Amino acid sequence: MKTLILIFIGLLGGGTSAAEKIPLEKQAPKKGKSFTLAVLPDTQFYCDTRLKLSKKWGNGDLRRYFFAQTRWVRDNQKRLNIAFLVHEGDLVQADAPEEWAIAKEAMSVLDGKVPYSMCLGNHDMGFEKADNKYGGNIGVNRTTHFNTYFPREKFAKRQEFGGTFDPERHDNSWYHFEAAGMKFLIVSLECKPRDEVLEWSNQVVSKHPDHRVIVLTHAYLNPKKSRNTSGGVKAKGNTGEQTWQKFVKKHKNIFMVLCGHHAGEAVRTDAGDHGNQVHQVLSDYQHLNNGGESWLRYMVFEPNENKIKVYTYNPVLNKFRNAPSSRFDLDYPMKRVK
Repeated sequence: MKTLILIFIGLLGGGTSAAEKIPLEKQAPKKGKSFTLAVLPDTQFYCDTRLKLSKKWGNGDLRRYFFAQTRWVRDNQKRLNIAFLVHEGDLVQADAPEEWAIAKEAMSVLDGKVPYSMCLGNHDMGFEKADNKYGGNIGVNRTTHFNTYFPREKFAKRQEFGGTFDPERHDNSWYHFEAAGMKFLIVSLECKPRDEVLEWSNQVVSKHPDHRVIVLTHAYLNPKKSRNTSGGVKAKGNTGEQTWQKFVKKHKNIFMVLCGHHAGEAVRTDAGDHGNQVHQVLSDYQHLNNGGESWLRYMVFEPNENKIKVYTYNPVLNKFRNAPSSRFDLDYPMKRVK
């Protein structure tokens, strides 16, 4: 999230424009080699116990929406052939242990069912009490309880686990999986990644030229389709534009960047240094009713069509958002990376 005041304004607004019920079977992958990537945007308001902004603004305890998301993904894994799930950061509101306990329980619904990766958002780190209307500031430094509740040693036992920047921490990680005869690699980066983290990321991707790479980072793209030129934390690090210049555009096998942070939706496609098309996609619904009310995304990879079909869905309301920014296709050649 960019600032808490943006969330406050959004929560007063409406919720599900351009949404309608469509039979789920019509949104499922076609038979054959199709598969799905599930995407969870900012869930911070579902875990809002320290600042209690949801309660102050009349929404109460919203954790049920977090559980609705992960249970839906788990229960639809076979029907949608969900190969992997990513969380775009801001799992929690203000880096409080009780908030992380909620996030851990909600994400654990997927354990043994759907492999997943997470990146740290600005709300996941650096909380500091302050005499302001929110009761504190977030993202003032890189301290976090994330590693206590999502420890590296737990995830290192999973076959999809690749490695981490810090051998004792889970903040920056990479995972891999295979689907439809293709190898994929997901690099999960902290909010406003440091230079040394981007150097590590460059090395990881360079060592896996036969993998198709998705970059997962919290604050990268805004609703105006511009890459960030300022960060979400006070600590020194790289903005979205700097991350593009120093890392993303350099590799021919990177084809997608997924991010949250800014309330809204956006997608832009740029050519990397090798002529490869890189789709950069923003998804964040915290500004809608009840801090997002369980809106999520899933991306259906259709190799026979060379397309990635993006859907925005609410498992609680059983509705899709079908505005052009919510339901769209991305062109992507699904043949061996050379």
